[in-house]
Amino acid sequence: MKDYLIKKLYFFLISIAAFSCTTKISVLVKNAIESYNEGKYLTSLFFSDQALLENPNDNEALLIAVKAHLKLEEYEEADKKLNKLISLSDDPELLFIKSQINIGLQDYETAILNLEKYLTQNINNKNEFAYFNIAYCYYQLGDYDSALKYYLKYSYLNQQNKEAYLNIAYLFGYLGNSDSAIAYYNKVLTIDSSDYNALYNRSVEYQIQKKYKFASNDLELLKQFYPDNFNVLMDLAKVRIKENKYFNAINELTMAIKIDSTNAEAYFLRGKALLELGRNFSACADFYKAGELGYFEAYEMIKIHCSKKKN
Repeated sequence: MKDYLIKKLYFFLISIAAFSCTTKISVLVKNAIESYNEGKYLTSLFFSDQALLENPNDNEALLIAVKAHLKLEEYEEADKKLNKLISLSDDPELLFIKSQINIGLQDYETAILNLEKYLTQNINNKNEFAYFNIAYCYYQLGDYDSALKYYLKYSYLNQQNKEAYLNIAYLFGYLGNSDSAIAYYNKVLTIDSSDYNALYNRSVEYQIQKKYKFASNDLELLKQFYPDNFNVLMDLAKVRIKENKYFNAINELTMAIKIDSTNAEAYFLRGKALLELGRNFSACADFYKAGELGYFEAYEMIKIHCSKKKN
């Protein structure tokens, strides 16, 4: 439109006015986009709103404003402007953005409807994250079978997203399919060999399968990566006890107690390990400490193993 008016010189006054207005709006929108790309979302919103004052139907300004509102978690404002944009455009991508707003508003049922509509309309150029987001919505609604189905669809399209593999593994584990959970944790570790969640949760699945050697291997790796992680030390100690490696268990538990001296279970487990080695006096001291910290099962151990010593 701008070029056309410039060529028609005999409409000089009209062309100058139109050119001036269009240039101003395009500069505002350009500034809005640049600010958005730099992560300056408030500034981006300022420029896009200024552009919309000049032209309320400017699609580019509306779109960048919606995206800025989304980044600022201003979902109601994003929704208002997106509805305006949808009235001006039939671009299927707007349904995808609409679903993001629905998710922000925790309206997961509507998000699923918009995402499914998006996938139907945008057959040749699908955004693979639509499957990821549908899965997330089903997960939030407690429909874990449907969530798993869509995460699997997404992972087929994007085979390098470890977050998707982690979610699939979690769901397989939750649904009781330990072998599949381990297989997907393996996929995560192929991408990132030191991923905490994959190693830790794979060790949990190995413990469910009573494969304590494999579980301890994962936990030992985690101990190398995260030597001061209380949960890793506690889990490793529990596996050591199941493997009858009581000296090792005592070592892990002593380290755990140094990190958190108020954890009653750590004293109780160390007491049990000491008891297995015949170190009753030290074991009883730990049982008494565990009891004082509220671990009432310790008093049963005291009653059986420590009462006479105490008397």
